[in-house]
Amino acid sequence: MGTLGGVTTAENDPRAPFEQLADDLREQIRSGDIAPGQKLPSVRELTERLGFASATVQKALRVLRGEGWIFTTGRGSFAHDPESPYGGSAPPVTAEQFAELKDQLTALTERVRSLEQRLPEHSGT
Repeated sequence: MGTLGGVTTAENDPRAPFEQLADDLREQIRSGDIAPGQKLPSVRELTERLGFASATVQKALRVLRGEGWIFTTGRGSFAHDPESPYGGSAPPVTAEQFAELKDQLTALTERVRSLEQRLPEHSGT
């Protein structure tokens, strides 16, 4: 069992280790123990302090990033901060929303192409 600012892992926990870590970090962010914009320990630090494999820590961070709880820059991973240019306040886009956006983009592309084809006719060249 290891701890890090409230992160506790137990061998008898039925959740996979990456799920334990993701759940604990998520709860710390939700409760404010990890403040918005606060830098999380590095993968290496979490690996050393908790005894997780690097791949386990990376998987937990990937889950949190996908859920919008953290954002990652070249300087590390940070708790979501709506004021940050890296941590947008919008929730992740669903597959259905993405498909709708893609359809809209395709329609706009076709409209622009159609307008561009008519442009030489109106430019007097």
